[in-house]
Amino acid sequence: MRGLLIAAALLVGIVLPASALAAAPQQPKAGSGGIEIRLLALSADSSHDPLGRSYIVDRLAPGTTIRRRVQISNGTGSTADVGVYAAAATLHHGRFGFAGGRGRNELASWMSVSQGVLRMPTGTRRLETVTIDVPNQASSGERYAVIWAEVSAPAPAGGGVTLVTRVGVRVYLSVGPGGALPANFTVGTLTAERSASGDPLVAASVHNSGQRSLDIGGELTLSKGPGGLRAGPFAVKLGAALAPGSSRVATVRLDERLPRGPWHAQIRLRSGFLQRGASATLTFPRQAGLGQVPARSRHLLLFAILLGLIVAAAVALVLLRRPRRLSPLPAA
Repeated sequence: MRGLLIAAALLVGIVLPASALAAAPQQPKAGSGGIEIRLLALSADSSHDPLGRSYIVDRLAPGTTIRRRVQISNGTGSTADVGVYAAAATLHHGRFGFAGGRGRNELASWMSVSQGVLRMPTGTRRLETVTIDVPNQASSGERYAVIWAEVSAPAPAGGGVTLVTRVGVRVYLSVGPGGALPANFTVGTLTAERSASGDPLVAASVHNSGQRSLDIGGELTLSKGPGGLRAGPFAVKLGAALAPGSSRVATVRLDERLPRGPWHAQIRLRSGFLQRGASATLTFPRQAGLGQVPARSRHLLLFAILLGLIVAAAVALVLLRRPRRLSPLPAA
């Protein structure tokens, strides 16, 4: 018995990807063809949030209902029946993952759309209303879903592969009392490394210490290099949103012709109005696959070792100067 195989082709960003795990968000190009979907209006809490400019990002108390509008465009060149629905999503280790097919989770079960199927001639645009109804008994925490717009090609007469194309808008919903959750992140110590292929790398750990997912990016600059050289700025992008409590290493790959240093490296990262940074004096290792601790950290390490040696010498000197008591000789 021949089964019907379904291949899904998903785009990224507001036009999202079709693999099980998403790549970094990208904005769709106007008039690029195919089916497109985009969020029309922003919530007040998300107007200054990079995520909120592309996706549905909200914080709601239990028992709250909100509505958001999305616009769907048909640039396929023919009339299409577009299915619109909510499905499950996850955010794990900095990667936004999508459920296969129409898989549901808790957030998706709270969501509904006004029409569900849109008959769209080519070149037309239609609006769809998305309703999120949070139950009274909903527990606190952040949840994820996607609003998909999906088009299926006609099934082959003899069976085989049917192409399914879907694009979507991500949903980041935090449940809890009060207004928007506080956002914050920290940037760790900069390190100089060299990849297996010999390219110099600058890396820094970024930790989301706030209570909402963040879209973080920025730039790295190098100054005070050999002969007064400067380099950069180089773009820094973490990729998918960084979930609360999560950490990820931001790595900037540089040209292999860049001198070893020393360099004064400075990284500036931002998410909306939040800005954080770090700086260090770095010298890239000579050999591929090695890392090097910044000069300041090396000095602290050397100081700690020297202090340990001084303490050990002082203890040994005290022990040597302690008077020794002679035990009496045993009686004959």
